[in-house]
Amino acid sequence: MQNSLYVLQTVFLLIKIDVELHTDKHVHTRLNMNTRLVLWGEIGTDRKALIAIHLDEQTAKIHTYAFPKEEASKEIQDMLFVEWKNGGEFTFPENTIHWEIDANNDSILPEEVKVDRIQTVLQAQHSWSKKLMSAKINQLLEDEVKLLEEKASVVAEYDQTLWDKTKVQWEKIASYQKKNEITWEQTSALKLKIDTIFNALKAVKRINTENEEHANATLVKSYLKRIEELQAKLIYNDQWNSIVEELKKIQAEIKDIQMRWSHKRNIYDAINAIFDDLKKYRTTERVSKTSDRIQQLTKIAKGLQDSIDRDKESYQAQVEKMQHYTRGKLSTDELLTRFGYILDKTKEKETKVAGIMQTIAQLKNELQKEKKLQEERAAQKIKQEQELAAKQATKAAASTSTTEVENTTIENSAPVQDVTTEINEEGEH
Repeated sequence: MQNSLYVLQTVFLLIKIDVELHTDKHVHTRLNMNTRLVLWGEIGTDRKALIAIHLDEQTAKIHTYAFPKEEASKEIQDMLFVEWKNGGEFTFPENTIHWEIDANNDSILPEEVKVDRIQTVLQAQHSWSKKLMSAKINQLLEDEVKLLEEKASVVAEYDQTLWDKTKVQWEKIASYQKKNEITWEQTSALKLKIDTIFNALKAVKRINTENEEHANATLVKSYLKRIEELQAKLIYNDQWNSIVEELKKIQAEIKDIQMRWSHKRNIYDAINAIFDDLKKYRTTERVSKTSDRIQQLTKIAKGLQDSIDRDKESYQAQVEKMQHYTRGKLSTDELLTRFGYILDKTKEKETKVAGIMQTIAQLKNELQKEKKLQEERAAQKIKQEQELAAKQATKAAASTSTTEVENTTIENSAPVQDVTTEINEEGEH
């Protein structure tokens, strides 16, 4: 964590330095041009002079310099009119006549100063008043942005709240610029700082994502190994119940784990695969046992039927033999009295055969239902796979046509397939 924090702080510092290095130096020159006036006027009583007026935005003061006409040489005039007025450097001599007044006064001119072009001064006063208000607003915005910069410089994890606050701050800045309450230059400078915060958060998110991907890959690998071990145990039917419990345990564990849905999907797919195999094993075992039972019952019924046929033959033989010895003098009732026990045994066996045949019919009906159920499950699975494929195709198309915002939080989770319900139902068999 400490190494990640160091990397993130370094990234933020490099971004900030890059922004500062690419700040347009001409902005300062342009700002100076808009805060300086040079014109002719009078000082005192009808004393002609060259007047230089300058707005100091930081102190909100107006500095007025006067050069009497006899002192305003061509060199000074050229320096003021050509260089200084347009943003160049000029050092006023210490003996220059100088006034300093509050920029918020009713007039920006000292009482001792009159100018030839008063309208120019009035326009400048109006413009500078707006500029000072703009400077105050800009300072407030800079202070707010600075707080966001400080938070971004020490963030170790991606902070969606900080991203949202920065976004709101930029919207606020853009709103002021749209209403011309701050200048384009001020807006550009603030935008560079806002971009620094956004870029730092993007860098944090990328690093967090890479770390998360690595951790998730290791975790997924461990779960898939556990599931693979369960798969190997499916051939032992005495392990099926414990396999079900382990699957439910794995499902409960990954439900609350912070993990990308794509990784969870891989684990759920593996669980579904082993569960499908388990259902097939159980179905095969049930079908096999039922088939074996039908075969055994059929064999028993055939043996009883053979025994019944023998009993009938024995009864007929006994009757014919007795009739021969008695020369046919015994009545049917007398014969039944003597050999009726054979017929009783035959009826008892016939009852058993009928019961067995009924059981066989029921078992065959169960096999038919099981076969139909398997076909329905197979059709339902194919339908689910087709629907999932269609959803994924739609999602991929939407992702391609829509540019997603980089500050989107970790993927929206799709509904998790309720494997537990199926496992519980299967576990009741």
